[in-house]
Order: sequence, then C-alpha cells, then structure tokens
Amino acid sequence: MVQPGLDALAERDLMGAIQIPLQNGVKFVDGLDGFPAFGVTSEADLKSPFKLILSDHLQDFAIIATVRPQSSSGGWVFSVVNSLDTVVQLGLLLEPTAAGDEWNATLYYTDAKKERISQPLASFQVPYGKSWMKMIFKVLPDQVVFYYNCLEAGVVPVKKEPRKLVFDSASTVYIGQAGPVLKQKFEVSAV
Repeated sequence: MVQPGLDALAERDLMGAIQIPLQNGVKFVDGLDGFPAFGVTSEADLKSPFKLILSDHLQDFAIIATVRPQSSSGGWVFSVVNSLDTVVQLGLLLEPTAAGDEWNATLYYTDAKKERISQPLASFQVPYGKSWMKMIFKVLPDQVVFYYNCLEAGVVPVKKEPRKLVFDSASTVYIGQAGPVLKQKFEVSAV
C-alpha cells in the first residue's frame, strides 16, 4: 500500500529522518560548494518508520548518497531494517579494504521473509578519503550501474531476488547505522 502522497515513482529523501531541532550527535556542517549539510556522529540515533519516507516496495530505482566520512572505520550510511532489527532489507555499507587505501561501497538488498542474513547485491571500490564523494547506484532488473562523483565507475550483473523488494510492514529507516542489533555506526557528513 502506498501512502497518500507517496507516489511509487517519486523521489524520496532519507534525510527526512532528521528532525529539527537537531538531536544529540547531529549538527550542521559545510557541504559541497558551501551548501549546508548534516554532520552525524556515533552519538546520533536517527531513525524513522519506513512508511513515513518510503513506499512499501521498490523495483527498479536509483540511490544517490553524497557523504564525507569522518572516521576510517566505516559503517552503514543508511539502512532499512526489518521489524526485528536483524536484517537489512536495503542499505549502503562503507567499509575499509584490507589494504586501507580504498572503501568497499556495498549495496544490500534482502528479502527479509526468506533470508535471515542481510544479502549484498553489489559492491564497488572507491578511494579512501575524508573528502566529499557522491555515489549513485542505479538498480535495474539484471545489473547495478555505479557512478562515483558523477562518472560511471562500474557495472555488475545481478540477480535481484525478489525482483520487487517489499518492505516488512514495521521496517525502520536508519541513518548512519543499522539499528541496535546490527550496529556499525558511521560518522558522516551527508548532504
């Protein structure tokens, strides 16, 4: 069921989980080209019922994330987690590689009705750094196209199961984490 006013094809802004006045662990920072952005520390607990931000399902879609990591440990940029907070249905995880000079940017896409463990859909390597980076994941029926700083940086063939991702009715959207069970908080500035 799509909430009134939430067209299944419309643009969604996950930053809607951030409320004004800002809570502990959230502050305003200078973003790209001097525009304001949010800075999120590990003290923040940013979450929202998914129905306030997303439609009840996704099929073919794009995710745009503009972030500036504040820590080298990585973590969840965002996640949509099932009602038990045990499975990431949709999320973006940044983790340092073993060499330490790059990040793995991994998009998760999981049918929580069938899987008990979060499933990675596609992973791409991006340069490690504490500067702003823009990542776009274009999720199509049989591939994920990745853009880094507006340039196509990779294409991975995928088998999306299920083709249409239907969220658990009590799912939660988290910003900078994957909830109290999965954790991996990410200190980040986000546009």
